[in-house]
Amino acid sequence: MSIYEEELEGREFDWFAIDSEGNIGLFSTAGEGKIPGPVMEAYSEHDNISEQLESPNWGSSEVWSDYAVLGLYVYDWDLPGGPYKRVRAPSKAMSDELKTKLLNMGSLYSIPTKFVELKEISCVLLSM
Repeated sequence: MSIYEEELEGREFDWFAIDSEGNIGLFSTAGEGKIPGPVMEAYSEHDNISEQLESPNWGSSEVWSDYAVLGLYVYDWDLPGGPYKRVRAPSKAMSDELKTKLLNMGSLYSIPTKFVELKEISCVLLSM
């Protein structure tokens, strides 16, 4: 087990990815979800941004709506064993400030699909 896996094992971790159309998704691991290697190696970069997200309903299932208002597609790991399931689509456009922060991440993971079309993201798409 790598130092990154030890650091993240069993802990809720939110990471970000971009699709083929430039949409950005937030992926919530529920403590066990698959995390692409490049994201795992830069997990603190993802943590820093996720901690800055405005989420008045943090700690409840309504947090997904908070993230959708920010312009994110939201996927949650389906316990046990996955996959990631889409729980919200963006309900508003993303602010330029947030989009710039996310696009400037060195570890923003690219998934070769369209979030608008996928209600589930399989581990195969995360291993490319």
